[in-house]
Amino acid sequence: MSLGNEELLHSEITIKLTSWAELNNVLPDHIVQSLIEDFTHEENLEIWAGMDPFEYLPQPDPHKGAQFFNWSKITATIRNVMVFLPVAITWEAVSKATEAFAKFVEANNATTVNFLEFWQNGYDVLPSFWTISNIASLDFAIILGVIALSLMSTYFASAGSRLNRSDLATIEQSRLEMALAIKMYLYSMREIDKNNVAEGVSASVSGLLSAITSLSKSSKALSGIISELQQGVPVIGNFGDRLGKETEKLVRQIGMLHQSLAGINTSVSGELQEAVSAATSGLDLANEQLIDSTNSIRSNSIAAEREIRSLQSLIKRATKSR
Repeated sequence: MSLGNEELLHSEITIKLTSWAELNNVLPDHIVQSLIEDFTHEENLEIWAGMDPFEYLPQPDPHKGAQFFNWSKITATIRNVMVFLPVAITWEAVSKATEAFAKFVEANNATTVNFLEFWQNGYDVLPSFWTISNIASLDFAIILGVIALSLMSTYFASAGSRLNRSDLATIEQSRLEMALAIKMYLYSMREIDKNNVAEGVSASVSGLLSAITSLSKSSKALSGIISELQQGVPVIGNFGDRLGKETEKLVRQIGMLHQSLAGINTSVSGELQEAVSAATSGLDLANEQLIDSTNSIRSNSIAAEREIRSLQSLIKRATKSR
């Protein structure tokens, strides 16, 4: 990768992290601030590479349902106050009716009137607002309002929870994508130890073994084609030479990797040295298999070329005899 591409990738990961933090309201978080600062100055990247971004990135809070939760709290507060309003109004009505009834009895000693009857009729002493029927109707209306507010509060809370669940799923997906981008960016900056060296050697050996397997299959396929195409053209011979040269390049590259691993083998100790030695032995075996495959391809190519030349000679003789 060129230097320009590395700078572009560095710029992209920094901008992406800043945008994600601003969008999810976690930009003031200490971890995010430290990570952005180290990305900007390209410092402590080896330390961050040894940590798991899936764990240290902050978990943003959902906010889409916040307005519904506010409405739910307001309606619940009003409801809680209105629950006691019918009791307060009723006791005030009782106080007003008792006071008016006492005045009525004092003014009309000879009249026998039931208190409830007086509370209902008023007898021009008690205002109509405080009569028992009017107070009962008012209390009923208030209780209906309390029921309506309870339903509204429950609806707002449910709507807020539903929006927050949807928002939380989106936030979690965005957080995982951000953590994965950071992990991929920092993967190559890990400190060298016996674990990641063993991983790198294992990956190299696996890649070489896959290349050997593919080359072996190609060699077998080429042998089959040569045996079937008895009337082919000399291009097969040229193709075999080119394939042989490419195989020699691959052998040389394996040799260079072998030397590099040998250098690593002299600088490590303990369990790491055993892992590198095992990988080196595997590469020696892969090298021998590649050389055998190359010799086999060359032999098949030479045999095919000889058969084609023989066929051409027969064709020339047949042409002359005509």
